[in-house]
Amino acid sequence: MLAFVFAFTLIFTVPDFKAQAASLPTTPPSGYDKVQNNIPHGQVSYITYQSAATNSQRRARIYLPPNYSADKKYSVMYLLHGIGGNEDEWYANGAPNVILDNLIAAGKIQPFIVVLPNGNATASGVSDGWTNFTKDLTGSLMPYVESHYSVSTDRAHRTVAGLSMGGGQAFNIGLLNLNQFPYVGAFSAAPDTLPNAQLFPDNGAAAQQKLKFLFISYGTNDNLISFGTNVHNFCDSHSIPNTYFLIQGAGHDWNVWKQSLWNYSQMICEKGFTDYVPAEPISAFKQIEAEDFSSQSGVQTETCTEGGLNVGYIENGDYVVYNNVDFGTGATSFQARVASKANGGNIEIRLDSLTGPLVGTCEVKATGDWQTWTDAKCTVSGATGKHNLYLKFTGGSDYLMNFNWFKFGNTVQTLVGDLNGDASVDATDYVLMKKYILGLISEFPVADTLGAGDINKDGVIDSLDFAAFKKILLGTN
Repeated sequence: MLAFVFAFTLIFTVPDFKAQAASLPTTPPSGYDKVQNNIPHGQVSYITYQSAATNSQRRARIYLPPNYSADKKYSVMYLLHGIGGNEDEWYANGAPNVILDNLIAAGKIQPFIVVLPNGNATASGVSDGWTNFTKDLTGSLMPYVESHYSVSTDRAHRTVAGLSMGGGQAFNIGLLNLNQFPYVGAFSAAPDTLPNAQLFPDNGAAAQQKLKFLFISYGTNDNLISFGTNVHNFCDSHSIPNTYFLIQGAGHDWNVWKQSLWNYSQMICEKGFTDYVPAEPISAFKQIEAEDFSSQSGVQTETCTEGGLNVGYIENGDYVVYNNVDFGTGATSFQARVASKANGGNIEIRLDSLTGPLVGTCEVKATGDWQTWTDAKCTVSGATGKHNLYLKFTGGSDYLMNFNWFKFGNTVQTLVGDLNGDASVDATDYVLMKKYILGLISEFPVADTLGAGDINKDGVIDSLDFAAFKKILLGTN
């Protein structure tokens, strides 16, 4: 065991990690947790997900680092709050976004995503919401994050850490789920920390094999210090590498927790937490589920009568973003599955930002109810190559519409009226057109439904096109 003294900080470390820097952990420099105006800043927003553990919608905060891009796969830290707190506690008091922005700008760490959950997963019939959170995290929140953001989904790029009650949860969740969390950070862990016999049921064999980094920190005046010290002592006696960081004279407070995050973030990055591989682009011409957005503003997800989830509670100015969408050589049409009990609205189709190029506007009309679904379509021009796709909803003052899925049509040359793709316009196509107008089918068996069926080129397929189609067959058009 080596002991190092830094200013007001006493540190005990076990130098068993190959890549551990000799200078960490240590006291951060002055201003490490203060906003620097001359550097790029990440974004913090809310997410809402359906929890199987509580059978309800739950909320979390998420930090996306500066210049977040779908061209990268990001590592994810799940950062837990203390007793009496919620998903807002770290953001309101611990400045995690500021600390990480500063470290990224200084070249100390590679960018990664931080998720700030509500660690108390209370529900009807659940006696202990803190314990139930493990099910919520691994069964609902993690799958949501991994399906909605450009993140690595393997264990090597995932960590759990927390303060006080959340520090105990980090021990309990991380050490008992090493197949999912090889990096564990417990800052001032509280009495919810399980006994060593439960944390290490195999006497530490799995931790020796699978644990990449264990970080334990306390202020020396913290009355709860024995809980983490017991884990530290067990690890030392069983040859399980761990870093034990004591801040001299500190108590159970944000001074300890912010310093711990600053050190822990750097140390896990040194262990390979932030190795990235490029993300695969999304084809614009395959059906994209509305709820699979990369980011959003104002909307929520809900159960859909057509299966899965849809995006709902959409108001004027709300938007959803889908990163790294590949339009190839060009898209000519847009199709969205929508419903509206109100007066509908419009979907503005933009590239790369809310004020980016407008490549199309899709009108959504009332359908009679929020789960009465139909297809809204429009033409598109100017969408080629790879872009972040912004769909902005505009309309009146009430809820506008629900949104289930969408896809684009490509630039393949389409014979107008050839609805079955056999290179001719005949009675078979007439039958398909009639079924479409009657609502019996929602698309034609061709690559570009809108291009083939929009006879009069007004951006929609309706009774006017049906009348024009009959003229084509009769030779009077």
